[in-house]
Amino acid sequence: MKTRFSKTLLLLFVALASLTACKKDDPATPSAASQTELLVANNWQTSRVTTVDGQTINRNRLNIATQILFELKMQFRADGRVSALDPNQSNQIINGGTWKLAADNQSIDVDVTGFKGNFPIVQLSRSRLILRQNAPVDGKATDINLEFDPVL
Repeated sequence: MKTRFSKTLLLLFVALASLTACKKDDPATPSAASQTELLVANNWQTSRVTTVDGQTINRNRLNIATQILFELKMQFRADGRVSALDPNQSNQIINGGTWKLAADNQSIDVDVTGFKGNFPIVQLSRSRLILRQNAPVDGKATDINLEFDPVL
């Protein structure tokens, strides 16, 4: 009985020691180079607009400026230029301006007519770009997520 207790105590100690010895990695702040690389790797097209908790917002509830985003491809270039392209007319440039990452690499400053401001980056990967925006929904300003998918 004493050896069973000793084995159990030893296993408990080993398990506890292994748990406390494992160091949890802190998520590193993304670098400007990695964020830029991900932004310029693709053209991006709005796939949906959601509430901050992920509920899809019907397009007819959005203002016209947000609705237009569904009809454009956004092209970010490494030189800080951004273009809004018409996907139906051989990617003709409809609008353009500039972009840059904020100092903390957690948001993007965009200066394009009709789409200007600082947009927090909710998610950025090769397959998804989600930006936060404060925009009218049913005529009332609210935080929304603009979800973009990569396109050719």
